[in-house]
Amino acid sequence: MNTFPIARELVLVGGGHSHVILLRMLAMKPLPGLKVTLVSPETRTPYSGMLPGLVAGHYTEDEAHIDLVPLCRFAGADFVRSSASGVETLKQLVQIEGRPPLRYDILSLDIGSTPSTSQLDASSRVVPVKPIAGFLARWQRFLSRYEAGGIHRVGFVGAGAGGIELCLAVHHYLHRVQPLNLIQCHVFTATKTILEEFNAGVRLRFEKKLAALGIEVQREFVANNYRQGEVISEDGRAVACDEVFWVTEAGAPPWLAESGLAVDDRGFVQVRDTLQSTSHENIFAVGDCASMVNHPRPKAGVYAVRQGPPLFRNICSYALGERPGDYKPQSRFLSLISTGDKSAVASRNGLNAEGAWVWRWKDWIDRRFMARFNDLPAMSHKAINNLQAEFDSQMQCGGCGSKLASDLLSDVLDELLPDDMPRDDAVMVEIPEGARLLQSVDHFRGFVNDPYLQARIAVCHALSDVYACGGDPLSVLASITLPYGKPHISRSLLKQLLQGTLDQLQEEGADLIGGHTSEGMELSIGFTANGIVRPGLRWSNQLTREGDAVVLTKPLGSGTLFAADMRYCARGEWIAAAIDSMLVSNRAAVVTGRSFDVSACTDVTGFGLAGHLLEMTTDAVAIELEPANLPVLDGAETCLRELNIRSTLHDANRRASGLNSEAEILYDPQTAGGLVMTVAEPDADRLVKALRETGYPHASVIGRTISRVANSAPVRLKE
Repeated sequence: MNTFPIARELVLVGGGHSHVILLRMLAMKPLPGLKVTLVSPETRTPYSGMLPGLVAGHYTEDEAHIDLVPLCRFAGADFVRSSASGVETLKQLVQIEGRPPLRYDILSLDIGSTPSTSQLDASSRVVPVKPIAGFLARWQRFLSRYEAGGIHRVGFVGAGAGGIELCLAVHHYLHRVQPLNLIQCHVFTATKTILEEFNAGVRLRFEKKLAALGIEVQREFVANNYRQGEVISEDGRAVACDEVFWVTEAGAPPWLAESGLAVDDRGFVQVRDTLQSTSHENIFAVGDCASMVNHPRPKAGVYAVRQGPPLFRNICSYALGERPGDYKPQSRFLSLISTGDKSAVASRNGLNAEGAWVWRWKDWIDRRFMARFNDLPAMSHKAINNLQAEFDSQMQCGGCGSKLASDLLSDVLDELLPDDMPRDDAVMVEIPEGARLLQSVDHFRGFVNDPYLQARIAVCHALSDVYACGGDPLSVLASITLPYGKPHISRSLLKQLLQGTLDQLQEEGADLIGGHTSEGMELSIGFTANGIVRPGLRWSNQLTREGDAVVLTKPLGSGTLFAADMRYCARGEWIAAAIDSMLVSNRAAVVTGRSFDVSACTDVTGFGLAGHLLEMTTDAVAIELEPANLPVLDGAETCLRELNIRSTLHDANRRASGLNSEAEILYDPQTAGGLVMTVAEPDADRLVKALRETGYPHASVIGRTISRVANSAPVRLKE
């Protein structure tokens, strides 16, 4: 919870090395009043120093990746899972794929580089190393093709440290870890030698290593194409290769130059010694996407790591109105290059050494670096300074004095809503003849660190009660509380929330007809939902028949997952999957269910599955539940059993249910959960099949209705 008024918005685009270091430093020394958002298409980012070891089979995926979601939670930053596609520097907006743009006061770019393989004719057989964030998926696809057979010759275009290290790692994996086929490797270098940036001693060590392994070096071979199974050079030579790893220096994303930023002749953002853009002082750039005008350096992960601390200091200085300091990257550094097996070569200042001890040294350095991000401490934040001085010293009001300013609200509404939307104090809701009005209300504090998605989830959650009755939504009234902030911050945040609301309502076929906005200590959002249903078609949540199958449409586990997320213990991929599940509306399930004789229905929300099943039972009809059939979100059982993390409502749900089951998932409170439907048992499999085809892949039969005898439990577990 941000207890300080928001004065500045910092948007970090890309989850590169510099940004993960900045986020951890912000967590340890936060700048109150600074709202931070990280934009990344992936929930985790690989550490380049361990990537060859991962390819060689020495590390697991978890060991070699930094999970961005708990890191952002630790730093108090929002996380937007998407890609940036441009920057509007005049409006200070970052264009985001598939959603509204993000406003910034300060922008930092750490997006790496893009593969320079666009000129190749057969990209399906070319494996670009850059961008590193997507390399693992490309490596797995390569392994699938390798396992299917037909790969006997593998090429590596690029003979710098990255290319040689990757070649040796791949060779080790294919010959020692998973030797399915006889593989011949080729290294293509545009010069007469390999590792041109290193001294003769290092080059000699690796020349001997390649020769001993039978890896052929194609010298003075300027590869510029891959066509019909051959790597082609500028002078027309060709070498047959079934697959090619392209490890040459990649290019810059085109949108950097298109955004009006000053770039060099290769499209990389030009930055001063302060890491600020030479053309826009409120934009910083680091890592592979940046080019330091006064201190050009190779595109290497070591420089990105070193840029993290000065980036943190300079962004904080700029936010506070102070002058950022100059940073001069070192020209020489310790280089540790692995040789595929658990050995490595160390080099610095003309000296070099080789052996297993160098690998152990490198491994210790890499693991120590990763521990800073994967073993996040529980801590209380201490302010280094804050931006509160930008606010009036008067205390924030309550009551109607806490409402958003009318001009700010009107500005956002005029931009997002149609001109014919009612603006009266109260709105008339037209009810079709013969229909009945359904109304429900839900409201909760923000728990997803993405306002746009928070709004979409809140809409799904609020409309769920309408769908549980078999109805159709008509409209909603919004109730939104924004954290205290400067007007432009509040406007930006309100726009994200309302755009998310409108986008989800469009999918639901309902309208936003009004609402209320105010300011408070933290973000919260809720909706009053209006729907309709024909009297004879309304579904009740009371069981009427025994012998029916009980069907659950969506998996359980959001409560424990987000409780773990609050403690930085949930993996990013778990949270991403949970959000995806919550964003699945119950609308299609109702449409599907109308083709069946649904005898009762309810939605699964805060009281957990056990509590909502209990509400369905009557004096005559009980439920026999099969816990083994319950669909569960990835990571939920780990959070409950191994981490022993439960939502605050979990124990109360257990007590209220009267069940004494070891299936803790039964008591987990759900947000935007699925529906429970009861249908005649012969129709159950058809309903589940139809639901899975309609977008509910986890739909399952979880039990059946039974006759309830006197004094028996309303919900019992099948033995």
